[in-house]
Amino acid sequence: MKGMRLFALAAIAIMIAVGASAQAKKPSLLVSRWAGPHADFQKQVVAEYPWASVKIDDIDYGSLKQKQLTSFQAAKGNGNYDVVWVNVQWMKEYVDAGYIIPLDDLAKTAKLDLGMYAKGMLDGCVFGGKTYGLPTFAQALILAYDSAAFAKAKLQVPKTADDLVAVAKYFKEKEGSGIAIPAKQGPAAVTLYSQILYSTGGSYFDKTGKLDLTSDASVYAAGIYQQLAKYSVKGALAWHHDETAEAVRTKTAPIGTIMSGLASLNGDPEKSLIVDTVRYATITGRDGKTAANNSFWVWAVAKNSNDIPESFRFISWFTSPAIEKKQTLKNQQISAINSLSSDPEVLKVTPFMPVIMAELANGKIDPPLKNFQALKDALVVNLSALASTDITPLEAMKKAQEKLKDVDFSK
Repeated sequence: MKGMRLFALAAIAIMIAVGASAQAKKPSLLVSRWAGPHADFQKQVVAEYPWASVKIDDIDYGSLKQKQLTSFQAAKGNGNYDVVWVNVQWMKEYVDAGYIIPLDDLAKTAKLDLGMYAKGMLDGCVFGGKTYGLPTFAQALILAYDSAAFAKAKLQVPKTADDLVAVAKYFKEKEGSGIAIPAKQGPAAVTLYSQILYSTGGSYFDKTGKLDLTSDASVYAAGIYQQLAKYSVKGALAWHHDETAEAVRTKTAPIGTIMSGLASLNGDPEKSLIVDTVRYATITGRDGKTAANNSFWVWAVAKNSNDIPESFRFISWFTSPAIEKKQTLKNQQISAINSLSSDPEVLKVTPFMPVIMAELANGKIDPPLKNFQALKDALVVNLSALASTDITPLEAMKKAQEKLKDVDFSK
């Protein structure tokens, strides 16, 4: 009996030793992303990751890119990041510099179906025919409207950009309200213009890569923007995204173009008067098609990662339907997973999901060019002129084109 007890104790000791050894061999991953409530919840989620010990290094957004760039220069094993959360606008810079790696072979080996991600978002991760990241955490402008106001006015949901103008005009002229748009001089106005441009099948550049702000699609988008500003709610010329969304949920405006990240507030009875009547629709172009100005983040693997296979396994797990769904249910995160747009549980907390996914699927990212900010700055000025003066859309776009004639947009 004593011998059996000693044997049992020895066996337990061996099991503990083996377990400790296995734990010691468990790989560690260092992950970069910005700080905030979203990161705090992700720390809870990654604690469930079974194959590695994951540490999220969350820092303020203003320092995020610089710290990533510093890490890319470090030798392996010197506190460098394995996985980075990348603004899609930084992707081309990172790819061109060789800081992050293509994932296609890793995805093929793991049998990861890249088709589960929204095409418009996944396309933003592809450079030279290779996929350099997995997309997540998206935003875009969508239409939010008070269905009760529409029913009272006997109006249909707008299906084209011209329909949207007609609706805005009705509410402005017949009911003294109008549409809520972010018409303040700034980047929000550019986002609205570009989403109409993309939905009309247009682009900032022609097929040869030359700036073409006077194209038919561009002038049309500028004209729609001008008309929406004309029929906007009083005060909209001083509004950014926050004020626009507030105007819709407080019934100041019966319809508005709101950023999807603010849509969840429409369901908050302490902040919204349209909890039971709010509905959503896509922002469309001339022919009723929709294409967002895609803004999202990307999980990528650093070239100097200490464990590339494990880093890829982690990001494919973190962007899987189950894990993305968990985050959506917690904080209304818009993922790139197509199937979640029809998930009953997801629709309860994000009823706007099908709308935003339809836009993202066909959307485009702003060109990741070195001098693109110069283009945005010029558009900010000229869209403001369209909203506040009698300048014609063609004249406004010609002025922007002329101002940018010497800017190099080739890279």
